[in-house]
Amino acid sequence: MKIEIAIKPDLKEPHVVVYTNEVTDEVQNIVDRLSNLQIKIITGTQDRKIYLIEYDEIYCFYSENQKIYAKTDKGSFCVKQKLYELEEMLKGSSFLRISNSCIVNMDKVKNLDISYSGSIDIVFKDESKEFVSRRYVSKIKKYLGI
Repeated sequence: MKIEIAIKPDLKEPHVVVYTNEVTDEVQNIVDRLSNLQIKIITGTQDRKIYLIEYDEIYCFYSENQKIYAKTDKGSFCVKQKLYELEEMLKGSSFLRISNSCIVNMDKVKNLDISYSGSIDIVFKDESKEFVSRRYVSKIKKYLGI
């Protein structure tokens, strides 16, 4: 692989171009990693105050009463994005959709409880739990490589 850096003083922000004869797993991995270098902060509201929340503080995003919340150690914060928008924003990161109403941060998962019937409960490091819909079980298994 050949890498070049060109200094252009007139640029306002870095611009990356990948030249390749085909999109291989290696090339896609590089593109995904570069895409995820963006600022990882989202705004949330709680008690009429706006907070800046870093992605690595978030256990999950969930919907309740037609609103979307980010759950952290400091409580739940209402965010303005819809779950499908968050899912698109967080694509290629450690966040994974596990149901129609929840996206979890797999970096905050302590373990998975798998029942005999095939259902899965995600147990977070703070001991809270979220249920994985059957429809999303294959996504979890693929992410974990099982």
